[in-house]
Amino acid sequence: MNAPPPPHNRSDPAGPAPDLVILNRDLFFGVRLGNTLRDAGYRVAFAPHTAAFLTHLRAPAPPRLGIVDLGAGPDWAAVADFTADLGAATPILVFGPHKDIAGFRAAKAAGVARVVSNGEFHRDVLGLVARYVLPANTGPCPST
Repeated sequence: MNAPPPPHNRSDPAGPAPDLVILNRDLFFGVRLGNTLRDAGYRVAFAPHTAAFLTHLRAPAPPRLGIVDLGAGPDWAAVADFTADLGAATPILVFGPHKDIAGFRAAKAAGVARVVSNGEFHRDVLGLVARYVLPANTGPCPST
């Protein structure tokens, strides 16, 4: 018997759009992070590589925040193309080892909203997400 997928991990395109998309290849940390964020009420999806991550961010109903683990080996040129697009509204939060100076610089040069160390991310993941996540869409803008 196959168990249904977790209710907030969008692998089904017909399901609700995720609030957060995470580029992460560390299975154990990804599970813990996803559970923490789901417990806080966020719908979470994971992307295994940069192209899948950016596909989520370019969706008609984009997520409210993208999160990137430097350990996932992001394609910073592709991320920079996304952040340079004036229609791209989804902020991107990046975390990684504090000794990865080149990774921090590449992320900042790509135009992400914030880059933090693993330690800072782990200490305050919910605070950082709350700070950078876009407000939930509450429906169409009222007519003027």
